[in-house]
Amino acid sequence: MTSPGFVLFDLDGTLIRPGAPVQRLHMSTMAAAIADVCGAAEEFRYEGGQLFYADIDLAGFTDAGTVHAALRHHGVPAGRLRQLTRQVMDALAARIGGSAADGGAGDLLSGCRALLEALRGHGCPLGMSTGNARSVARWKMRRTGLADLLRDGGFGDAARDRDDVVAAGVAALGGAGPGVVVGDTAKDVTAAHASGLRCLAVATGATPADELRAAGADAVVADLGGSAALDAVLRLLTPVASTEGVR
Repeated sequence: MTSPGFVLFDLDGTLIRPGAPVQRLHMSTMAAAIADVCGAAEEFRYEGGQLFYADIDLAGFTDAGTVHAALRHHGVPAGRLRQLTRQVMDALAARIGGSAADGGAGDLLSGCRALLEALRGHGCPLGMSTGNARSVARWKMRRTGLADLLRDGGFGDAARDRDDVVAAGVAALGGAGPGVVVGDTAKDVTAAHASGLRCLAVATGATPADELRAAGADAVVADLGGSAALDAVLRLLTPVASTEGVR
């Protein structure tokens, strides 16, 4: 079967419910890793589905970017930020590796497995474009039962810029043919466009549909259930197709 193109998926807010247990465990483990290295950590908190560390709005942040911002918040000198960020990321990987990785299918947003299976049936290579560290992303996929569908991609281990994450995802899938990023934030949209990809934005995170359109999303859907998301992805993978009316 000839592939119509590849699709990269964001995880949190796109496939995984904002504030779901798997996401809360991720963030509490990160807080513990921050405390391992610098001796103190704030609790991550959710407000209206949006994630904060102290007063830092973390929409679209990578794990490395989140740790970097948290260390700055705790007064780590600029000259030590890179080294200590790496140490926290190593501590996060070690801690998450010891967490149970089953029983989290209820953490998924409605329709995501059906969409992934349908796209695979169309011959689309699938990957991740996520701010999660590689170890965290793969743990989440095992825990939610998606590891058979999503294994590789671009991750937030070192990258603080979502543009770099998408570019890494493109490289991991070989970059052959057209591609679409599916995500729930304005940063997913702009990062997709920076790599020459289209973006299907899904309004299941903290960013309203009108803001996703204003950010330049090529199509916007309310969620991944039903046929609208599949139809939109396939349409966006066809260079000559019009996306007018897809919302």
